[in-house]
Amino acid sequence: MAEDHSRYSAGIHAVRHVLQSEQHVIELLIEKGKSHPRINELVHLAKQQNVPVRFLPTEAMARLAGKVNHQGAIARLAPVHKKQAVSLASWLKTLDDAMVCHVLLLDQISDPHNLGACLRTAEAAGCAAVIVPRDRSADLHSPVVSKTACGALARLNVFQVSNLGRAMQSLQEHGFWLYGMAGEAETSLFEIDFPARTALVMGSEGNGLRRMVREHCDQLLRIPMPGTVESLNVSVATGISLFEILRQQGSSE
Repeated sequence: MAEDHSRYSAGIHAVRHVLQSEQHVIELLIEKGKSHPRINELVHLAKQQNVPVRFLPTEAMARLAGKVNHQGAIARLAPVHKKQAVSLASWLKTLDDAMVCHVLLLDQISDPHNLGACLRTAEAAGCAAVIVPRDRSADLHSPVVSKTACGALARLNVFQVSNLGRAMQSLQEHGFWLYGMAGEAETSLFEIDFPARTALVMGSEGNGLRRMVREHCDQLLRIPMPGTVESLNVSVATGISLFEILRQQGSSE
C-alpha cells in the first residue's frame, strides 16, 4: 500500500475552520454513533462543498487523532507539496515598499500546544507571516498544532526555513527591524516606537533565544513584570508583544 502523506485536523472547531478555508479537504471523518448538532453542521458543510463524509469506529478515530480530543470529527487534508509552496524569498519580493506589516519568528518552539497557540495569536494580531525552523520545532501539521491553532494555519503565510539566521538576514534586507524578546534585556517592550516593518522573534520554552538568533536581532526587549513570577508562557508573551506592535501600527478595527 502506498504511504499516506495526508494531514489531519481534529476537533469540531478546527475542522469547521478548515472546511471554511481554502485548504483542500479530502474527506470528513466522523465517529460512528456520534450525534451532536455541531457534528451535523460539519456534515452539512462538507456536503455543500462536495467533500466526502466517512464514518469510522472509535478506535480508528483515536489512532488518527493521536492525543488530540477529536470530539468525533477529523478532516483529512491534502499534503503540502514543496513544489506548490511559496518560499519566504518569493513572498518577500511581493511586498509593497509602503506596506506596513509585522511578522513573527519562532525559534524552536517544541511544544505543539505552544506552537499552535502562537499561530492562533499571530493570525488574530494580523501577522503577515510566521517563520519557523524546520528542525527542533513541533510538527506544524500535527493534529495538536492544528487544533490549538484553531484554523490559523489556513489563513497565515507560514514558512519553514532550514536556517533561521539566514531568514532573519533576508528580512533585514527587505527593511524589517528584528526585535528579540529576552527577560534579561534592559529595554522594555513599551519603550519602543516600532517601525512599519517589524519582526518579532520569540525563543523556545526552556532556553529562550539561541545565541546565533540573538546576534541577528537589532535589539532585545523585555516585558516588564512587577510580580514575582520569573517568566511567561511563550504564547502569552507572544500575544502581549504582538498586540503592542499592532496597537502602534494601528488596528483595522
